[in-house]
Amino acid sequence: MKNMNQFSIYALLVLIYLGMSKSFAPAEKIAPYIKNQYDLSKYVKNAPVSAILIDYFKAGFIIKTYFHRYKIVHGFTQPEIITFRISKNYYQDNILNLGMSLFNRKERLNEETYIPTPPGMIYVDDSFYGKWVYENSGSQIWDFHRGYKHFPELFGWGNFRPTKDFLSQLQVHLASEKPFYGTNEEFGLNGSISKEFYKTNQRKIKNIDKIKYHLKNFLSIPWQKKHKSIPPHSTTKKI
Repeated sequence: MKNMNQFSIYALLVLIYLGMSKSFAPAEKIAPYIKNQYDLSKYVKNAPVSAILIDYFKAGFIIKTYFHRYKIVHGFTQPEIITFRISKNYYQDNILNLGMSLFNRKERLNEETYIPTPPGMIYVDDSFYGKWVYENSGSQIWDFHRGYKHFPELFGWGNFRPTKDFLSQLQVHLASEKPFYGTNEEFGLNGSISKEFYKTNQRKIKNIDKIKYHLKNFLSIPWQKKHKSIPPHSTTKKI
């Protein structure tokens, strides 16, 4: 009986430790907390700047803590990596947005957008960073100036270069406040371009996470989305 009681106490202590161990994780103590994408503007400074979601993960055995890791690409300084603690809802809402830019701030008037878009599009169609050039097919593609030739690598574009048609479709989605994954959905978790870039460090996403994401969208009531409040400081502008 005595041994049984000791074993029960030991088992209870182990469960408590596993459930509460997240509280002792150094990353949790250091990483700032954001509830949603609107909070990114508090930590992502200067302009122009783009916050690209490059990783997400959970910690804790019973009580979960959720994290996002962003690559912050500035127009004039070196990029930086920032890890945030995030809300469960924000984690679930962005299951499909790996490799997407979730926050952009343009230099002119500090215009901000919070709609998921392919990474780096804030710098496209800005003559300071590049120019439109004609392909043999007659279509125009974006070409960065010499000083910004490394940008496509930062964005994970590979051989992809946006066309004017690609930009036009992006602007339509921004005007409608809808995420844009590319003309052929090349970006995001299931996008061919993003998959190629993140294949070396991309974890397999549990099916339950995807199910929760789609179930949440299916059960969402249209009028709730339409009347969802947006913080006064946030605006949506065309890139």
